Amino acid sequence: MRWTSSSLVSLGLLGLGCGDDALVGETTGPVFTTGVSASTGDPVTASSVTIDPSADSGSSDTNPTGGPTGTTQADTTGTPADSSTGPTIQCGDDVAEGDEICDGTDLGAETCESQGFASGELACLPDCSGYDTRACTVPVCGNAAAEGDEICDGVDLLGATCRSQGFDSGTISCENDCSALDTSECGTCGNVIVDGDEVCDDIVLFGQTCITQGYEHGDLGCAPDCLSYDTSGCGLCGDGAVGGAEECDGGDLGGASCVSLGADGGVLGCAADCTFDTVACDFPFTIYDVSAPNTSSTQNTYFRGHGYTADGPGTLIDFEVYLGLAAACNLDFYVHEAPGFGGPYTQVQRTTVAAGPGTQYYAAGLSPVPVIAGNYYILGVAWNCSATYYWDGTGAYAGVDAGIGIFNVSHWDNGYPGASDLYVPPNTGTGNTVYVHRVTFAG
Repeated sequence: MRWTSSSLVSLGLLGLGCGDDALVGETTGPVFTTGVSASTGDPVTASSVTIDPSADSGSSDTNPTGGPTGTTQADTTGTPADSSTGPTIQCGDDVAEGDEICDGTDLGAETCESQGFASGELACLPDCSGYDTRACTVPVCGNAAAEGDEICDGVDLLGATCRSQGFDSGTISCENDCSALDTSECGTCGNVIVDGDEVCDDIVLFGQTCITQGYEHGDLGCAPDCLSYDTSGCGLCGDGAVGGAEECDGGDLGGASCVSLGADGGVLGCAADCTFDTVACDFPFTIYDVSAPNTSSTQNTYFRGHGYTADGPGTLIDFEVYLGLAAACNLDFYVHEAPGFGGPYTQVQRTTVAAGPGTQYYAAGLSPVPVIAGNYYILGVAWNCSATYYWDGTGAYAGVDAGIGIFNVSHWDNGYPGASDLYVPPNTGTGNTVYVHRVTFAG
């Protein structure tokens, strides 16, 4: 007998539907049914078995389903073996899901650049397990374009500056391997190190002073940003504020008065060179002749002076030196002070007087000098021209009182270098040689 697939299906359905109508004693073949898998959509085949009617129907194991003996029983209540309950994850559908890194054109937000390359087209591997970077371009350090994972490249700093990196000033650059920014030329103001664009930092002024900055006195500082000098503590004669070595400045007399300078009264003024003008002060002064001319000598580049130990307080008003000048000449007058004979000496006052020609007493033109009892004072004159000076070498004037104090010894220099605020006469003589001076002293 020849069976077709449709006949087999029909027979199987007939067996299921007829129950007890099966032919007694006839053994039938397997019955097949067909269907579709719920998970894959592929056709599936199920079969049922025909029970042999000659089997022992009394056995409790021959009909476990409770159906009629000898009938074909199909399972119509179970779930197909190949069924599933969730959506299928399939690589290639251009949707990255599950454990897929990417899928087709779905690369998330990733690009060649985000993967550390310079440029190019990023793709996805066929199995969705990772990115395909074969079309990406590797960055090249040194082409002045920061690419990929480069922090910078040459002049391309991606907007970074010393300030953006936490410094105060300076010029930032890029490391040679493009891996980091070079901040070695950046500076931090206040670390007492001059770096970056700084010209100074705190007390570090690189030898600059008020004088080098064009002022006459004062204390130079560093600006808060370290980019310039602070000259607020510097001063000039004529700015109306006493500073540095100034005795006064305009109307600022520093609290001094004629009385504080040893006068009985009067009006103290300030000269154009910022020294006291005592012309209007009433000093009860005395003029002391220190010696008389006995011997003379004409010389050039000389300094000649006297030393005195002050025997009481008072005010040195001025002193004069007797000289013979054949032509006009500048005379440099000096007053030095020390705690005692031998120094160290401090230059208290220096004046330069345009003198000559003629033989006479030439005055120093001092501002009043307060004299402290017990201190040692040198009064002298120097010249860089031909001049005749006079002295007494007999010892007759040794120990003479000059008002300021008792004459001690002479001070001299035969190679005067010229006017200087640092000049001190290097040599001392004896008490027998007394130059011709006059001292005006109040006290």
